[in-house]
Amino acid sequence: MALFSHFNKSIQWIVFQLMLVTVFPSGVLPMFSSVSRQYHLITDQKSWTDAQTYCREHYADLATVENYMDLGRIQREAQRLSFTSEAWVGLYNDIDSWRCSRNNDPLGIFSYWDSNQPDNLYGLEQCVLIGKDGKWRDGQCSAPIPFICYDEKYIDQDMFKPYSDVKTWTNAQTFCRQSHTDLACPINLTENTFVQTVAPYGMNWIGFFRDAWKWSDQTNNSAIKWSSGNPNNAGGKDNCGYVVKSMFSSSYNPWNFFYFGFRGTTDVYSGGWFDDGDCSVQRAFFCQSLPTPKKRQVMRVVVQSDQDMNDPTVKAALLVKIQQKLKEQGMTENPTLRWKEQSDGSVFYKQKEKRRENMENNTARVCEL
Repeated sequence: MALFSHFNKSIQWIVFQLMLVTVFPSGVLPMFSSVSRQYHLITDQKSWTDAQTYCREHYADLATVENYMDLGRIQREAQRLSFTSEAWVGLYNDIDSWRCSRNNDPLGIFSYWDSNQPDNLYGLEQCVLIGKDGKWRDGQCSAPIPFICYDEKYIDQDMFKPYSDVKTWTNAQTFCRQSHTDLACPINLTENTFVQTVAPYGMNWIGFFRDAWKWSDQTNNSAIKWSSGNPNNAGGKDNCGYVVKSMFSSSYNPWNFFYFGFRGTTDVYSGGWFDDGDCSVQRAFFCQSLPTPKKRQVMRVVVQSDQDMNDPTVKAALLVKIQQKLKEQGMTENPTLRWKEQSDGSVFYKQKEKRRENMENNTARVCEL
């Protein structure tokens, strides 16, 4: 739909450029880089879950801290409030995300965990083993272990193909997908008994696995800078992440990275930034907010007028007119309009006669002031 209408009266052709900056509605926020994050330290102590709820109600989410730029902002916010303790951020271990390698299907109502399993021992277990007793246990996916494949071309016990050569879980998955269908995922007690029967050794990989550490705002998980020896799940249920208090000591300056980091040093602070802890523990926490994204457009419009279009009063009146037209055309956002000045400081210039004739022969949209 056109913004302006045709006018037959031809007094003077003038072309101007207008910067149109549109604010996106809150429901269609695109993904932001870390450069856009703004951090807010809340010193009232809460559990990780309550902190997440608070941040989502009052800001955007719990804080995501991916790089030295983010850490510098976190540190400055802590210094602003003279804060030197631990604080929750948006890290959490997704311990309930178990699913099957085949079609990525979530773990259904059937499971056959051994007692006290899964236990995420040392914070490193995200893949599932089956023992000769048919019970399931979680294990480190990097461990070389025998495995059992599933082949959809067969039925009953013949669906499950055991292999005694050892592989990591990922390598076993690749082998099963190339040679059969996928790793075995028993979905009921009958199938579990079949897998138990063919299992060649005491422990064998099957196809269940889960996600590990994530950010609350669903930012893609980059390398998390854990403090030394962490995460280790020392308390048995340490599934939430916090910034260690050494990050707020006066001796640590993340901006040293920009001096040393580009000279070959991969991490100027080897101790790391985060530790894992029990989510129910009460701690201060960092929220994050994101500035409203804006879309910038340049409009080129033809105007007919016998007035001095570079007069500030005339320009202001025309902006009001354009704003009204935009609303009439159904623009629900609140755009900011401003003139784009030429190198000589002017906004408008007169069209030459030949160009004017060409424009009259085209479908130029014009506005009469």
